[in-house]
Amino acid sequence: MDLKAFKKLEKIIGINFNNINLLLRALTHKSSTQSSEANNERLEFIGDRVLNLVIANELSNLYPYDVEGVLDKKLASLVNKNVCAKIIADLNIEKYFIISGSQKKNKAGHKKIYGDLCESIIGAVFLDQGFKTATKFVLKLWKKNIKNSSTIDLDAKTQLQEFSLQKYHKLPLYETISSVGPAHKPTFKVSVRLEDNKIYVGVGESKKIAEQSAAELLLKDLTK
Repeated sequence: MDLKAFKKLEKIIGINFNNINLLLRALTHKSSTQSSEANNERLEFIGDRVLNLVIANELSNLYPYDVEGVLDKKLASLVNKNVCAKIIADLNIEKYFIISGSQKKNKAGHKKIYGDLCESIIGAVFLDQGFKTATKFVLKLWKKNIKNSSTIDLDAKTQLQEFSLQKYHKLPLYETISSVGPAHKPTFKVSVRLEDNKIYVGVGESKKIAEQSAAELLLKDLTK
């Protein structure tokens, strides 16, 4: 890649690198080089940690009254590979990727490659210009996603867990009552209760589904 192309890329992402080699390495997928020192895996490793810290801190500031479990759900929804891949795709910088021909044709693997690339660029920004600049970079790219984080829905089991931890400082108590039917299509019956309160029973094709059903019944009773 020539200097002119680098300058165009820097303009797109909004960062002028002091060490252009860091950006070059961030763009280099392992499929295009046999040198582990030349590909972007280490930068991806660093960028992943920087991303998680920046978003976790921002969520903590935005939602001071959310309990840890809720914040954890929001964080997971914001820093997964799908989101990272979408952010890179929206920047429209695919032509700058340094990647093997076979991987370019592998459409199924693009999401992971794009997600890894996003994290590696964050890692490169951090190493080149420090945490403050990396934070601004991440928050700018994630602005829309963070804005929508307040609408993230929590499943019944998670909601019940957070309620129980807040009120009783203990987890809900689930117990499998029975499993009937053929091995390929069983029916589970699971109970749940909070402390010594009333028992609620859910039924489902798996223990998870039955637990969700029981949690839904208990929550429904709580909101009457």
